[in-house]
Amino acid sequence: MKIRNHWLLALILVLTMVVGLTACGSSDGGDTKKAADDIVNGDFEDVSSGAWVGWTRNDAAFNFRGVTNEEKVSGVVMEKSGEYYFSGTAGGNPPMRGTLTSDPFKLGGNGFITFKMGGGKNTEKVYVDFFEEGNETPIAHVVNEDCDGIYITEHLLTKVVDLSGYIGKTITIVVTDNDDGNDLSYINLDAFHVCTSDDEVEAAKKDYARQIEEFGEKPFEEDPTSNDIQNGGFETGDLTGWLLLDGTALTRANVVPTSQYYWTDRAVYGEGEYYLDGSNNGATQESLTGAIRSTKFTLGGDGYITFMMGAGNGGSYVALCDADTDAELIKQENTYFSDPALALTLLRFYMDGNEYLGKQVYLKVVDANDGSNGGFAFINVDDFRVSLTKDDVAALEVEQMEKIQNETYTSASYDDLTSLRNFYSNYPYPVPLNSLAMKTYAENQVVDCGSVDLTKFVADAKAMFGEEELDVAVTKVTFNGAETTEGFDAFDMSEPGYYHVSYGAEHEGKALEATFTVVALADHNSIANGDFEAGNLAGWKVLTDGWSIVEGQAAGVISAVNYWGEELPYNQGGDYHLDGWNTGLDEGATWQIQSTNFTLAGSGYISVRMGGHAAAVHVYLADGTEVGYYVQNRFNDENFPSVGAGGSWADMGTYVMDLSEYLGKELYIVLADEEVEGWAHAFFDEVVTYYETAPDVASMSDTVIDGGPGAEIQIPWQLAENNL
Repeated sequence: MKIRNHWLLALILVLTMVVGLTACGSSDGGDTKKAADDIVNGDFEDVSSGAWVGWTRNDAAFNFRGVTNEEKVSGVVMEKSGEYYFSGTAGGNPPMRGTLTSDPFKLGGNGFITFKMGGGKNTEKVYVDFFEEGNETPIAHVVNEDCDGIYITEHLLTKVVDLSGYIGKTITIVVTDNDDGNDLSYINLDAFHVCTSDDEVEAAKKDYARQIEEFGEKPFEEDPTSNDIQNGGFETGDLTGWLLLDGTALTRANVVPTSQYYWTDRAVYGEGEYYLDGSNNGATQESLTGAIRSTKFTLGGDGYITFMMGAGNGGSYVALCDADTDAELIKQENTYFSDPALALTLLRFYMDGNEYLGKQVYLKVVDANDGSNGGFAFINVDDFRVSLTKDDVAALEVEQMEKIQNETYTSASYDDLTSLRNFYSNYPYPVPLNSLAMKTYAENQVVDCGSVDLTKFVADAKAMFGEEELDVAVTKVTFNGAETTEGFDAFDMSEPGYYHVSYGAEHEGKALEATFTVVALADHNSIANGDFEAGNLAGWKVLTDGWSIVEGQAAGVISAVNYWGEELPYNQGGDYHLDGWNTGLDEGATWQIQSTNFTLAGSGYISVRMGGHAAAVHVYLADGTEVGYYVQNRFNDENFPSVGAGGSWADMGTYVMDLSEYLGKELYIVLADEEVEGWAHAFFDEVVTYYETAPDVASMSDTVIDGGPGAEIQIPWQLAENNL
């Protein structure tokens, strides 16, 4: 009996050790997973739980949010096998590292495994290994050797792995991402599948060969004796006819549809169906650099060349180069770049290469800005045309001008179309423009209510057709939605408000029209256009050089109620406000605009809505003596994108100012963008200079829809401190 108890204790001890060893050998610290009969969720289609099924993630990479059904990544059409696949970019920041391990499975079929793999440019750090149970050395090691970062990038390439010597064995797949860089430093995955027949294996190999032929570098052929280049408008949808010279900034993925918008609602106004977008609508890193060239050609015609270019802010350009020496003969930068008015918009440029007629040359597109020269460190191009005659250029100038004049689409956030028309009206054409153009515009006016002679306001406006000066006349007046087409020499402006006066000229059946605004005032207790509801800066004097002037109007007043993709609120008072992003000045620049004079009456209180980090308000007596200086104090770059949570960016708050000691005095106001560190923008609206009684500031607020969450929130009014 005593002996039997010893044997029982020994047996219990052995069983305990076995159980303990089994638990310690588990990869996840729990029960050992039984080998499945096939790869569990090898196609990533099981997303029902919102977490990994059949796979175990270790460390920061391979977040489950990377399982996506997006058709494209960085402009590349993803040849996914079903609805879902894993995208390394969707899964988190590219520098993240980690592993993704499959559940063990018993290898069946014919022992071949196929799967799809993209990205993983650094083959020493990103790879897929296959392990036999109990063996720490991989029995197969797969890298994406075809990913060159230029032609083949995100593409899900079909891979074939021969494990036929391990049929019946338990296999585990381990995907490793040890790349903490930013150059395709992740992996895309799909469709892990155990083949059951040789036909499946052959089909996978053929699919891989097809992908390499379709996506890989194409043979480059050219005829230097031709007077034309290949694919000057990128209408093949790729870089056919263009040769990579350097870097990875300009690849096939950068050829995108002209129909797509940038910044949500901005059109590029390109030609045809495609253009080359150096940022790939934000998908290509601005720090990348590179250069491509056209096919070589012999310059013919009268030596004129034209193309469209956008962005290219410093270090990017287009050059005409000698085909033999590669010397740059003519270099064109985007000297008309303007953020945001003409940021990524395609503008047509002309080169006069008459002195190189008969010479073999090529066109080169260069992105040499790695971001250190400032933002917009890329270049957009389209519609290269070469060997043009003088007549070709003359016809194209008119065609381009009329196309933009007849364009109707413009963004809600930025008045980009008027900026574009301004560009084409003032471009220094190589051949005199044979089109209607307004050379001098009528100015906005402020008048007292009554009868007004509008014809005198267009006396200095000048319209031209080529070298011929045309008569300019008032054509209609729009007030409160109603139009009037006569009586312009004694027009009834007895009702205060904004009268929009159209004027223009005609030539051979074609008409050109522009508009200025007359602000009619019933009294002088309020400034003219303090709410910017004229839709422009009528009544305001710009005190800063370099302010963008578009069709005779100072830019800056826009109608957008929110901004950015998160739809953050401006807290705009009516239909318009003054937007610091739209002045045509750089962020670091400062600016000022001055109101009309007003007589302070009523309670002596005034108010202004202002936002942005750089906003300030100055109040002066009519003789120039400053009596008030107020700065915004709400800017707070935190809790993005929620204003309700305490963040504040371009959103305006209402600031009330007590100027009652100056009652009866004549004053004027200056709105300013002042020098600050960091985020240097200013936004204004609703300058109210008459309150019959003092506002009850403590109980007043503005209601807005918050960014991000979209909830209705309040921005309280505040009594502003005079900082003089």
